[in-house]
Amino acid sequence: MANIAPVLIDAPKPPPRPYGIFDVALGPMPFPVPQVENYGLIYVPDDCVSDTFLYGIQCPPVSGSKTFSAIDTPVTGAPFVVIASYTCNVVGYTMDEAEQRVRTRMSLREQMAVERRIWQGQLGGGSVLGNIPGLFRGATSLGTASCPTEAVEMLEQALATNGVIGGMLHARWGMSAHLSNAHLVKEQGRLKTTTLGTPIAFGQGYDGTGPNGELPTTDDEYMYASGRVLIWQDTEVVVPPLPQTFQESTNTVFALAERAYAVAVECGTWAVKVTRNCTTAT
Repeated sequence: MANIAPVLIDAPKPPPRPYGIFDVALGPMPFPVPQVENYGLIYVPDDCVSDTFLYGIQCPPVSGSKTFSAIDTPVTGAPFVVIASYTCNVVGYTMDEAEQRVRTRMSLREQMAVERRIWQGQLGGGSVLGNIPGLFRGATSLGTASCPTEAVEMLEQALATNGVIGGMLHARWGMSAHLSNAHLVKEQGRLKTTTLGTPIAFGQGYDGTGPNGELPTTDDEYMYASGRVLIWQDTEVVVPPLPQTFQESTNTVFALAERAYAVAVECGTWAVKVTRNCTTAT
């Protein structure tokens, strides 16, 4: 019987973007002005100063003066670029098909890259372009939690103690199983929250390291709390014209997709080292 080659068909429709920081953060939003893409941004939030004061009403009238709080600390967001690439032999594929594939790859992977920027960053060297520090590096350590329940308590209390409005928790995807086992995760449509309603970003791009780069082990890893995370992005994914990246000697096209981003984290970050495999669901 003659060998018959399989028939080449169109790829099935790609899956939806996985759950992650794009479901929890404010954004992605368009850059407020074009210059942000090159120079970054800075603004003064209204939700970070936690000062609240009381005074009594009594006779005779109290003496003294009322206290005025300082303005919030400015928040900055440095620009960076997310890149997706695709290499293929043009035999059997058109330039349009190659461009669509690299755009699809970007749509599925850019969230993971932004999560990496937020948590651990990326060290320069080798083929990596530039040193990009993680926004969680240097977070305030709250110590060690013996179980996921204690970790959530410590992180949410840190948000409350510091008067953070709109705060959220961050953990690796695998921690979802442990938090769910402890009945700590609620679903509001696609959004996942704690029982108190604090949004939880389970990120595929998060690596579980500590604020000083401490690596996760077989028993423990880190979770974080933060103020609001705000994400801005270029409205367009840029794909250079593929004929310009075509290599005639090998009939190979090198497709590249790029999108510029900026991310800001308000009000601070806090970290807890949590033992995820405790023997009880507490």
